[in-house]
This record gives sequence, C-alpha cells and structure tokens, in this order.
Amino acid sequence: MLDAPMPDLRIALLALGALLVPAAASAEPTPIRELLKLSCTGDYLEHCSMHPPGGPEVEACFKANIRKLSPPCAQAINAYRRQKKSGQHTSSAR
Repeated sequence: MLDAPMPDLRIALLALGALLVPAAASAEPTPIRELLKLSCTGDYLEHCSMHPPGGPEVEACFKANIRKLSPPCAQAINAYRRQKKSGQHTSSAR
C-alpha cells in the first residue's frame, strides 16, 4: 500500500542536489543548494525530468526554460549563478 508515495519527488530532489555539485565536489549541503532544492523541485518535474539527474543536461534545461520556471526557482537559479560567477564555490570553507 505504501509502494511509492512520491518517487518522482525523491528523484527530483536527488537530481537537483546532483545538479549543484558536478562530480560530487562537496558532500556538505550549503544554503544555496537547499534553496534550489526547495524552490525548483516542481520545475524540474515539469520541465526537465526527461534528463538524467545530475547531468549537465539538467542545468542546460533550466537555462533554456528560465522564463517558464516559477519565480522562486528562477530567483534561486540566478542567485546560484551569481555565487558561482563571483567565485564563491559551494565548498570554499575547508
């Protein structure tokens, strides 16, 4: 009866986590990664779930669909890009 309550949601959360850490560069969650997970799970399921989790295709899909994404997801992606561009890597503290 509890076969798979929300397998798509679990897959989406894993995909978003993997999207943020190519090749698993850091095992420790960061605020920006948590924000992306919270903000973009539904958008991943709606627009990009045809791509394997964690691949560069997911990031490209979000980029291609940025105008279709929910405002919270688009804002989270833009914040992630700004952080990445400014050189603040998610694993900067050792």
